Amino acid sequence: MLKQISPIFLLTIIAISSYGQNEVKVFETKCDSIYKNKEYKIIQQHFQNGIAGNEEKNTIFSFIRIINSKEVLIFKDTIFSSTGEIEFRNFNNDRIKDILIQNTSDVRSNWTYYLYIVDTLHDRLKKIKGFEEIKAPNYLPKYDLIDNYVMSGQIWTSFYKIEGNHIKDFGIVIYDNQSDDGKYKRAYNKSLKQILARKQNNR
Repeated sequence: MLKQISPIFLLTIIAISSYGQNEVKVFETKCDSIYKNKEYKIIQQHFQNGIAGNEEKNTIFSFIRIINSKEVLIFKDTIFSSTGEIEFRNFNNDRIKDILIQNTSDVRSNWTYYLYIVDTLHDRLKKIKGFEEIKAPNYLPKYDLIDNYVMSGQIWTSFYKIEGNHIKDFGIVIYDNQSDDGKYKRAYNKSLKQILARKQNNR
């Protein structure tokens, strides 16, 4: 069942129907407070038993703009989401908040998301392939990079970057033993320097 998110995103359930034994819930998120004067909204159709019996995908995500009182479909995707929760965070340094839709959560509550880069000038969305494989993603605007801090048997951090419509994994993993010896911080700073040096050399 979809979990309703913070009221700031104005998520409301607008319909419940059934197709045989498959209950479908339709959720609407108005984006007026996020994208001023754009009349955007998000519709999520959540199929309790998966779409067409496929449990790997249970949600149809539609991004819509209201133009002259008519709904115009901008983007549509079929995904799996265990909660349906939506977040708006910028991940490409253009000061426009992008759309994250929750994908999964592990036993330590490390969430993964689908990421859709929002282009308000041209009314477009771009899905970033592979982003849903990053646990607990965090954007670093100063470096235009993504890192994370994953709680598991060993606490670890990796580094990524958006390139086109894909994720680049730098293949670096550092571990935090949560001691006071500063080892994790030194390893983190060293990794950043290595990545930034690579970026500089590739220019």
